[in-house]
Amino acid sequence: MTQPRRRIGRPRSATASAHDAIIAAVHELLQTVSVQDLTIEGIARRAGVGKPTLYKWWGTKADIVLAMVKERVEPSLDPPADLSLEASVQFKARRLVDAFNGFFGRVMAGLIAEAQHDPDLQVRINQAYILPRRAGTIADIRKAQSDGTFPAEIDPEIIVDQVFGCLYFHLLTGVHPLTHAYADQLVETVFSQARRKA
Repeated sequence: MTQPRRRIGRPRSATASAHDAIIAAVHELLQTVSVQDLTIEGIARRAGVGKPTLYKWWGTKADIVLAMVKERVEPSLDPPADLSLEASVQFKARRLVDAFNGFFGRVMAGLIAEAQHDPDLQVRINQAYILPRRAGTIADIRKAQSDGTFPAEIDPEIIVDQVFGCLYFHLLTGVHPLTHAYADQLVETVFSQARRKA
């Protein structure tokens, strides 16, 4: 029998203060420990609640961490509306570099590591964060294609993969420092290649 899916977001109940205490506890603990070293026991102790309270709302430790990311540290990548497509993607890449170089990047890398052993968690990460971000940039590219300002024959998903996939690769491997200069060069290279194919 399959277990009912537990909520990732804020519970609609009179115990919102306990929920807030748990989210705050996760945020505080992850300042000094990794996602891998974080424990349900430690979260419950810091929040001043029992473990059953945590399991009432979330199925796993990683689910609680993902909820904390959504509520506390998810970076805003939304660019100004008047930017060109290339400038918009550059803006998002720079914002993501800043986020990856801080607390968000460390926590996201830990969640992705946990997801290698938990396919369901990978699905939840994708649904909660990755796919909505992809969809927004893909929609921007398709709008530029319909306006005639970006080559119509280029697959928008490939552009997203080339830019943001590189940033995630370097977050997880540390092969190349994540800097604004690198993000700018990456976006310029991807877009110049796309223009040459037109």
